[in-house]
Amino acid sequence: MIFRALIILSFFSFINCENGKSELPPAVLGYITLDYLILTDPDRSSVYFSTVRSLDLEVAYETDAEPFTGNYTIGGTSVWNVTDSNMQDVFADRGYSVSITVPSDLSEMNEIPNQNRSTWSVNQLLDLVPKYRKKSSDFQSTSFFIVYIRGQLADAPGVIAVTISGALGIGPPVIFVFKDMIEQFAGISPDKVKKAEQMTVTHELGHALGLVNAGIPLYSSHQDTEHGNHCTNETCGMFWALSDTKVDNFNPASPLILGQECRDDIRNYNP
Repeated sequence: MIFRALIILSFFSFINCENGKSELPPAVLGYITLDYLILTDPDRSSVYFSTVRSLDLEVAYETDAEPFTGNYTIGGTSVWNVTDSNMQDVFADRGYSVSITVPSDLSEMNEIPNQNRSTWSVNQLLDLVPKYRKKSSDFQSTSFFIVYIRGQLADAPGVIAVTISGALGIGPPVIFVFKDMIEQFAGISPDKVKKAEQMTVTHELGHALGLVNAGIPLYSSHQDTEHGNHCTNETCGMFWALSDTKVDNFNPASPLILGQECRDDIRNYNP
C-alpha cells in the first residue's frame, strides 16, 4: 500500500511601513496593525461561515496539466460533481443559502503557459498567483484559486497538493495540485486517477475553509496533531494520507468524503 501525504503549508510574509511619528510603542502599533489586517481580511473561516452568500472556484492549469473533466466511465456522473457536492454539503443546514459555483469543463477554466519546472519552491508557486488569478473575495462572496501544475514540491517530493495561505491566516488560500503526483494513481480502472484528483481537491478545499482546527474550531477531539491540521478518522477525507485502497473504494455516486467529526465541526460553527 502506497501512501502519499496531503498537506497544508503556511507562507509567512511581513510588510514594513513607515507612517510618521507616534506616541505608541512599536509593539503596541504592531498589535493594532495586525488587528486591523485581520478584521479587514475577508479570507478567513469566520467570514466564510457568517456573511458569505456565494462561493466559486477559479481553476487554472498549466499546459499539459489540465484537470480531468467530463463524466466517470462507471456511473456516468460528472467528475467535478464530487467537489460540487462536498461544497454544497459544507454550507447546508445553516439557515441561509450559499450559492456554489464549481466549473466542470475546461472551457470554464483558464489555461496558463507551460512553466517548464520539475520542482517548485513555495515562493515559485506564489509567483503564479498575481500573474494568473483573476478573482478575489469580499465579505459576501468567496473565490478559491486552484492551480494545476507539472512537477513536484522541492522540499516535499511526493506530496499531491498544497494549500498555501498568508501569515496567521491573513490572505487568500491558494491550492496547488501537482498533476504528476496525481497520475501515479492511474490503475486498471480509468476512473481511479479521476477519483484521486477530486478527493484531493476536496481535501484541500477543506483546509482552505478551516479544517481541521485551522479556523473552524473542533467540536470533538479528532485532530491528528502529529500530522498537523488533519483528522484522526482514517475514513475521513481530511485524513493526512490518500491510499490506493481508499481511492479504489471511493464511489463517486456517494461523493461526500468528510467524516462525521469534520461535518460536526462545520455544523456547530456559528461565528
